[in-house]
Amino acid sequence: MRPALIFFCLILILASCDQVIFPEPQPRKVKPLTEIPEALQGTFVDGDEDTLFVKKHLFSYYSALADLNDIHLSDSTVLKLYKGRYYYNSRISLQGEYYWLSYILLPTDEGFDLYSMDSDDIVKLAKLQEITSKERDIKDGDAEYYLFNPKRKHYKKIISDSVFTKMISFRKVLE
Repeated sequence: MRPALIFFCLILILASCDQVIFPEPQPRKVKPLTEIPEALQGTFVDGDEDTLFVKKHLFSYYSALADLNDIHLSDSTVLKLYKGRYYYNSRISLQGEYYWLSYILLPTDEGFDLYSMDSDDIVKLAKLQEITSKERDIKDGDAEYYLFNPKRKHYKKIISDSVFTKMISFRKVLE
């Protein structure tokens, strides 16, 4: 399993293995950042006092459950900035093809909040399907993935209709 995927699985402590995926990093047609902006750099803690270290080109997460390797921005770990929000995209491989998990990082006065598409929230999943239709389901072992391929105008509506759910808050530690 890729370190970036492990990182977010541990952070989110997802109740199920069902996830929304995309065929390319979101939002479409927005250039990836080459480095992590200063607003997201530093040492952060979550509600469980697990620690996230964010530097110019990498981040590391340490918890009671596991210490993970450094994760670098790359062709499989993409960060984008769009309308004041950062979009973290992590590439996964399913049945020999690549897909993307997408998360929003929203800066706050204390640090930042992490938002995800919660496929267990049937109201938000239905709202997503009203905006753009699901292309197909992909089964991978016990996990099920819902593939969506929104056009840019649809993605704007996804953001404005709050289809993403706040999963965790990170508070910056003064150094």
